[in-house]
Amino acid sequence: MADLDPTRRLCTLFAEALELDHVTPDTDFFLAGGHSLSALALAVSVEEAFGVRVRVRDVFESATPELLAARLANLAPGTVPSAAAPHRPPAAAPDVPAPGSTPPGTAVADATRWLWLERQRAEGDFGAYTVPCLLHGEGPVDPGRLRAALAALARRHPALRTVFVEFRGEPRAVLTDDEPLFDVVDVSARELSQARFGALVDDRIAVPFDPATGPLTRATLFLRTEARWSLLLLADHLVCDGRSLEILARQLVAAYADPSAAEAPRGPSVPRPTDPEAALRHWREVLLPPPAPLPLPVRGPRTEPAGATTAIAAQEIGPEALRHLTDLGRRHHAGPFAPLTAAVARTLAGLTGSTDICLGTPVDRRALLGAEDAVGFHIATVPLRLDVRADTSADDLVRHVAQRTMDAVDHSEVAFDALVAALDPPRSPGRPPFFDVWVALYPHIDTGPCAPDGIALRGGPTPLRVGMFELSFQFVEHAHGMRLVLQYDTRRYASDTAERIVQRLVDEVTLLLRDPAEPVPAAEPAHQTFGGFRFDA
Repeated sequence: MADLDPTRRLCTLFAEALELDHVTPDTDFFLAGGHSLSALALAVSVEEAFGVRVRVRDVFESATPELLAARLANLAPGTVPSAAAPHRPPAAAPDVPAPGSTPPGTAVADATRWLWLERQRAEGDFGAYTVPCLLHGEGPVDPGRLRAALAALARRHPALRTVFVEFRGEPRAVLTDDEPLFDVVDVSARELSQARFGALVDDRIAVPFDPATGPLTRATLFLRTEARWSLLLLADHLVCDGRSLEILARQLVAAYADPSAAEAPRGPSVPRPTDPEAALRHWREVLLPPPAPLPLPVRGPRTEPAGATTAIAAQEIGPEALRHLTDLGRRHHAGPFAPLTAAVARTLAGLTGSTDICLGTPVDRRALLGAEDAVGFHIATVPLRLDVRADTSADDLVRHVAQRTMDAVDHSEVAFDALVAALDPPRSPGRPPFFDVWVALYPHIDTGPCAPDGIALRGGPTPLRVGMFELSFQFVEHAHGMRLVLQYDTRRYASDTAERIVQRLVDEVTLLLRDPAEPVPAAEPAHQTFGGFRFDA
């Protein structure tokens, strides 16, 4: 591409990130289908091509090839730290092995270490650390071929063969030769109701993993009536995240059709150089002084860890509303996550009377790690601190959420436990630092048309019985729209409270779409207050 001018080079990179045949110099990245994570992938590829530091915010503010070319012209060359010696956060004091004692395996990434430590602090049921995905199959399935395809993927992705052992209080990753467990459940002789089938799935999900023994991946093939079948993929969070499910589904279909597809050589992983000190400076500006705990409508004091026993309240968001939400997000250089999160923030502001709303959310860091198609735990937990005022228009609030999300992606290299240690916020029993409420968006998994003698998979994550947060807003896309799932701690929230929170959120989505250029009116009085509940901070 050396003979191309900057704008033409950027057109090529935009098209690759958007998976389009071509784009023009005035193509808006976000209106063409981009979002925060694809913007991150674009920023990394532009950085590699031009040799200057490119942030997601640069793409956010200069969203066409010609605008970004002009912005790059003002950046000094050589501002990217050397990839050969990337800046890394100070390492913990190394273990000095005792005579005859050698640390097993290898050290783990900071984010994985944080998740492992959180698991050690948890009590009782470890099912909250399971990542479940239910996929419905198309095409005649051969259980033997499906098992072989899954085993081939385990050879390709070391994470699927990794266990985690403790050495002097720290986790170590040990690679094994184990294949994922594969089971076939034939229920084709009888017609199961959806509730009964759901109970079978829940029973499988409820069996926790042991990180030290493995395997940390399981698959169950359900053979159902009339040649229907479903595949339940389960993995421990230490080796899998939400994006991994999409990667696994796509590669499993390819390996089923052609076993050699799973053996394709993987290119070298080239992590993007990081600047954790700059990231910490950003988080100090955003998070200090720390946000006050939200006075949520809990039933009593928070004396135990959140999420030990959960239930869900759910509502459907139809395809028309989802299309309008996506359009609203794109106007502000984001996907549907930004308007959905804006609606969550308005819901919490209305419930608590607070204008300072801080949420937790995951950020996929694969593009930064040089691991675009890797299965594993490659996410970071980041806080989104939002200023939510009653007189703010929906447009302004969605823009604010989009900007905060972009900044969080740009500064996601600091593991959450390191962030907490550096900023040292006040701690309260039974609540995480900075936020009580989690929000996440799960895209619909669809591997495309079923090829002759092949299979296709469609579906997505399924809710757990246990969780890590007292309130978790999960937006799960499916073929016909989106399902809003509120997972709530049943010891802290009554079922009717959860239902009313969900209804209020649905109302806020409706108001958000009614006239986004105008300030969002207050919610109807019927949903404005709760009666008879204890607001415990």
